[in-house]
Amino acid sequence: MKRSLQREFYKFYHQRVPLYGAVILLVLMLYTTVSQSGISENVIVHGFGAGQWITIIMVAIASSFVAMEYQNRTIMTLFYKSNNQATIFFAKFLVISLYGGLLTVMSLVVTLIFKMIFVGNHYSWTTIYQQHHLIVGLTLNMVGAVIYMLFIIALAFLLITVIRVNAAVVGIGLAIGFFGAGLSSFMMGAFPGLTAIIKWNPLNMINIIGQLANANDSKFSLLTDSQLIWANLTYVLIFLIVGMVVFKRQRV
Repeated sequence: MKRSLQREFYKFYHQRVPLYGAVILLVLMLYTTVSQSGISENVIVHGFGAGQWITIIMVAIASSFVAMEYQNRTIMTLFYKSNNQATIFFAKFLVISLYGGLLTVMSLVVTLIFKMIFVGNHYSWTTIYQQHHLIVGLTLNMVGAVIYMLFIIALAFLLITVIRVNAAVVGIGLAIGFFGAGLSSFMMGAFPGLTAIIKWNPLNMINIIGQLANANDSKFSLLTDSQLIWANLTYVLIFLIVGMVVFKRQRV
């Protein structure tokens, strides 16, 4: 496992993708800033859209990190060098997850800087917004973003091992990021008798990005904070297990 981690860290570090991801996140957060008629507490507490932007970025990066092995035919070399293909899969997941964590920390720092530059002291970090101090709400939203990030990375890994088409995986990830919550709410509204079951669907998991800081959002997910957290982590485990099984059994 240690050797697999070292190999995957080396490959990822020597790509340009980590730099591109950071630059794109910065640009998208800046876009959120300039596209608003005025920067409100809501924009700040959501880290200038960082949660949604990180989700989209991580889908593309996670999928590409696995897809390159198939495209470059290096997957055969990896399988030959490793006695356990599952360690390769899990090592890749850890590398991408750690990178996503770094992006989240970066987004938090950028939020603090943007708030200082564009807002100044107009909104205090101790201002109460959505039941919490502004800084607490921002932190809770970042925690939710990290949890959902693990969900989306695990899903991207599973999808790329199944369909092996990077563009398709990215497209699915974008669709989930932009339309997942709305589609989930539509299904629960269309089939009220099945709400107790439908509310656990994977599309509903994205609500964790905002619900931890705003209890009122539970009316959309119909799940408590703890239920959302455990449901997301359960899906992560399921996606990883299924993805590992597919990864180990597929022909290269």
